[in-house]
Amino acid sequence: MFAETGELIFAKLSPKGYEEISRAKILEPTTPTFGRKVVWSHPAFANKCVFARNDKEIVCVSLAQP
Repeated sequence: MFAETGELIFAKLSPKGYEEISRAKILEPTTPTFGRKVVWSHPAFANKCVFARNDKEIVCVSLAQP
């Protein structure tokens, strides 16, 4: 999942609930909205990578396991 705070979140979702595995900040929020800065662009997933952007940059983060 990708949060408006610029964090990429790995979690298990099930009928029993949400279990967060890890999270990493991959972008700084840059769009001022409701008194705080957010990232409102949707990420794209391709070739075991996530591509995300804010108003200043685009990043590619590998999701492949080493």
